[in-house]
Amino acid sequence: MRSFDAAEWKRVREAGRFRFLLRYGFLGRGLPLGVLTALAVSLYNADEASRGQLLQSPSFYVMVLFCVAVFTASGALAANANWVLHERRYGAQAEGEAAEG
Repeated sequence: MRSFDAAEWKRVREAGRFRFLLRYGFLGRGLPLGVLTALAVSLYNADEASRGQLLQSPSFYVMVLFCVAVFTASGALAANANWVLHERRYGAQAEGEAAEG
């Protein structure tokens, strides 16, 4: 989980929660870990003769979709917890600066 200081959090917060969840939940965790996990599991389970056609198998792409979905869900939960943590830490401070400015 990434930690931000007050100045960084102000910029991240301005970009919005959806963009934060997309960046850290899907692109940062769901997509890369899902693809790597599906590849590792498929390579481990495949016999020597079928490894060459692994990427052409429809079952491999189903595995990729499943793994990406699972890791995206867990990544979104972790990113949301990170958002809430930083909102508690810096949110009132950022709102106070916006009211003054």
